[in-house]
Amino acid sequence: MSSQLYPWVIAALAVLVVVGAGCTALSQPTTPPAPGTDPEAAALLIHLQSDITRALEAMDSHLAYAAFDLGKTDLDDNAARGILVNLSGTHPSIVDCTASDTNGTIVVAEPAAYHGTEGADIQGQPNVRHILATKRPIMSEVITVAEGFPAAVISAPIFTNENRFVGFSSIVFRPYDLIAGIVGPATTGTSRQVMVIQTDGRVLYDTDPTQVGRLTFEDPLYADYPDLLDVAHRVADERYGTATYGFAADDGEAVQKKIAWTTTGLHGTEWRVAVITEI
Repeated sequence: MSSQLYPWVIAALAVLVVVGAGCTALSQPTTPPAPGTDPEAAALLIHLQSDITRALEAMDSHLAYAAFDLGKTDLDDNAARGILVNLSGTHPSIVDCTASDTNGTIVVAEPAAYHGTEGADIQGQPNVRHILATKRPIMSEVITVAEGFPAAVISAPIFTNENRFVGFSSIVFRPYDLIAGIVGPATTGTSRQVMVIQTDGRVLYDTDPTQVGRLTFEDPLYADYPDLLDVAHRVADERYGTATYGFAADDGEAVQKKIAWTTTGLHGTEWRVAVITEI
C-alpha cells in the first residue's frame, strides 16, 4: 500500500467511528471494521458500506416524498399512478412501486407490467403487518412478493393533509441489482471477494453468482465446513468483526480465507457487508 493511501485509510476509519457513535441520519448506527483488518480491506469495506447505505437511504427518501404526495390523491387515480411511475424510475434495482390501503390490499401498482398485482391481499407479510400496526416506515428482508419473485420491500405510511392514515406506499426492489451496481466498480482490478448477507444467513450478493440466494445455515454445500458455518453464525450475530475459515477452491482444494465484515441497512433491518481475502 502506498504511503499516500495509508493516512487516508486511517482518516476514513476515524470518520467511520465518529459516524457510528453519533450519526442520526441512519436507522441504526454504522460500525467500523474490526481491529486487525488490513488497511486495503478496511478501505474497501468502508466504501461499500457507505455506498450501499447511501443507495438505500436515497430510495427511502424518494419513497417518503412520494408517500407525502400520494396523501393528496385518491390512491387509485391518475395522479397516484403518475407518482408511482416516477418513483419506479429513481433506481435501476426497483421492479415496481405500489400504494396499498389500510386493509393491506394493493390499490395501484406501476409500471403497467405489474397492474396484475392490483387487488392482491398482502396483509400476511410481516412488513405489512408492521406498518399497519405502527404506521412507521420499514424495510423487509427478502420475501416472495405479490409479483411472484424474491425481492425486498421498503414501505412508508401515507397520511392525508388532515393527518389521517389511509395506507402505505412501497418500493419493490432486487437487492442483488442494487449491490452489484456498487460492488462492481469498487472491486475492479482486485481479487477480493465481496459478500452481503441477511442476518438469517441468506446470501443477497456474492462475487460468485452461484452463491446468491443460498441459505448459509441450511444449504448442504456448506455442511462439510464446520468452521465456515461457525464464522457464518458470527457474521449473523455480530455487527462487525474478522475471522478465518477454510473452504474449497474452484479446483476442489481447500483454502484458507480471511473475512472482515460490518453492517448496513435501513429501518432496523440489517445487512452484513463482508470483504473476503484468500490467505
